[in-house]
Amino acid sequence: MRVLALTIVLLLIVTIIPQTIKNDDTVAIDADPILAQVGTITRNWTIQFVLINYDSTVIDTDALIDGFPTQRQHTSEVATITYNINYKIEFASEEYESDVRQVILTNSVNGTDTGTRLDEAALKYHKENINDPQRIFYPRDGRSINATVLENWFAENPYVEPPGLGYMFYLLNFSEFDSPDHAIEHWYDYSPVDPDTGEKQNWFRLEWDNSLNPDVKYEYPGFGGLHNIYVLDPSADQWYLKWARIWWDTQVDYEHMSIDLDEKVKGLDLSTQTGIDGLTEYLFNYMYDPVTRLMMPRSPMSAQNDVTRFVDSGYLKVLVIAMDVADGISVDSLRWVTNAEVQRNHLEELFPFIEWEVNVEYIDIDQDQAWKDLFWDYASIVDGKTIVDGAGMFGAIRDKMRWKYVDIYDENINVFGVVFIKKNMEMHVYGKQYTGLGGGGQTVIWKSWERYYRSDGVTPKAGISSIQLHETMHAIGLGHTWALDHYVSDFSRNVMGYYGRFNGTGRFEQNWVQSTYLDQLEAQVVADFEEKRPTMGTVPNDRSRIAEEKAAAFILQAREYYNRMDWKASFNALQSAKGWITTMMWALRDSTPPEILRWGIEGTPLQSNTTVWATVADDSSGIVNVSVHVQIGEEEQIFLSDYSSGNWTAEIPQISTDITVRIWVSAQDRGMNVGQSDVLTYGEDWDTTGSLLTMAIIASASLLVVAVVIVIIKRQRRV
Repeated sequence: MRVLALTIVLLLIVTIIPQTIKNDDTVAIDADPILAQVGTITRNWTIQFVLINYDSTVIDTDALIDGFPTQRQHTSEVATITYNINYKIEFASEEYESDVRQVILTNSVNGTDTGTRLDEAALKYHKENINDPQRIFYPRDGRSINATVLENWFAENPYVEPPGLGYMFYLLNFSEFDSPDHAIEHWYDYSPVDPDTGEKQNWFRLEWDNSLNPDVKYEYPGFGGLHNIYVLDPSADQWYLKWARIWWDTQVDYEHMSIDLDEKVKGLDLSTQTGIDGLTEYLFNYMYDPVTRLMMPRSPMSAQNDVTRFVDSGYLKVLVIAMDVADGISVDSLRWVTNAEVQRNHLEELFPFIEWEVNVEYIDIDQDQAWKDLFWDYASIVDGKTIVDGAGMFGAIRDKMRWKYVDIYDENINVFGVVFIKKNMEMHVYGKQYTGLGGGGQTVIWKSWERYYRSDGVTPKAGISSIQLHETMHAIGLGHTWALDHYVSDFSRNVMGYYGRFNGTGRFEQNWVQSTYLDQLEAQVVADFEEKRPTMGTVPNDRSRIAEEKAAAFILQAREYYNRMDWKASFNALQSAKGWITTMMWALRDSTPPEILRWGIEGTPLQSNTTVWATVADDSSGIVNVSVHVQIGEEEQIFLSDYSSGNWTAEIPQISTDITVRIWVSAQDRGMNVGQSDVLTYGEDWDTTGSLLTMAIIASASLLVVAVVIVIIKRQRRV
């Protein structure tokens, strides 16, 4: 029993299970020069530009890419990570341009009141007279193009072969769709939808989410993030850059924030170098943000930890606090505003390599005096409206409450979120009005009850799932897609901007979170491999040499997957490499095969489905897998067993044959030793009248796993 108990403990701590080695599956390589990157990681990225409907003679292609970054460097505790960035430019053919035009015409709506026009004068007045709300949005005419369809088309029909590690950037010019006086324009639309209600988003931010500004349309001149693609049309209409220039009081007035490409070109003489330089500079400035803030940001994470948190798990605890229960707004009536499943799905999409736990709890503030006191310590009623000191309350929650809900000393991700829902409430911070704050492992959202519903006060309009995701990503270190004077990156499938919120995470932030995590994981695996290889000595045994070669092969395979941006496959390869490194070491110390103490068959294989069970022990490196072998004639099938309640079991389908059938069990340990049971033989003369056959057989042989030839493997899921 002591041996069996030890085996169970070892099984519980096994997290990496090396693949069973076949005799034709070894890789002879010289790993020394290949795996020499200990403590450093270098990746080579490429951004491929494709210019559509542009005259190559009026653009200085060297100057167009001259100001883009050629290298990004990040640091972590395990490695220095360097990204080299290469740029390529192609001008699309007229045939390809024609195909794009046809896709646009087929997937767009051209008509009256299809878009939104910004009243800049009213916006400026409102900024100077903050208590005098204005109507700043009016309908406009033009062609609204389906951005999702177009991005999918580019993904399926690339002009050139996309880079394995990098992005495609399509630069369009379709000013032909616009009238000379700009009464009719064209733009691209994502049709953003609130994830909690399914309502199409037709409102914009706090100050204009009211009856003065109904039915706002989101006009995008650029889009991307559904694939590893960005599309920008400088000739397209948009109102967001104009709004941002005024509202955020930008200090640098880039021309693309005020005028379209066709307006810019009207003021240039493109037959001169000065005109060419002016056009090139305009395009460069417009393209700069997507390249530097989406594709190649300075840091995907916060200043304190400028690469993805290299952790094992993440926990998000959200407390939704109803503050008007006494006035008829029950806790249950607010449960639709978000849920744990939505939040967990988004976080797993962003960061799939760690275990996520999400807990959302709803409470009545009148039933929790501590929360009630804290809220009113930092809020007051002014002219009937509740005004919240956002910075003060955020700090108080961090100091007084966060530690009660999450482990503040755990090095893994632990985010505590609070959502206050109250009628007629505003949160003020940094001299302006906001909905939420996030950072340092904490989020707080103050969203007035009225903004959750349509004007009838009954129809749900928008929950807080997108806001919570935005603030949670701040809490784990991600920043905005914009910075002062740079807002073009908000035109993307991304929740970290201030423009129309996307329901979930986009490809750009997924790539940065996952790739930088894999950089660190590879650095850790390589360092471990290089540290342990010298301990093998000059003449390692066959098993340890095979494990060494397999570990090196999986590291190289992980790099190949990385260079294809197949992050999940790269992660799996690195996990396999970790397993083989462990096996490499055990193979030096453990030469004793596992013992198959007992095994048996419930049922008769020639008559019905059967269960094969085995009790196995190993008092050294621990069991990796237990397999049931079924040989029918010359063909051998192997079924991996599941472990439960002291036994390993595998389900075997009925064998309908008159050929001799041989069945046996094998067990492999971490040292690549294999123990094998005796063989049970069934034939056409076998007496199959019994319904239950149970045999106890002591393991009598050991076999190196490299000698096993697998013809067919049917692998059952390990629970």
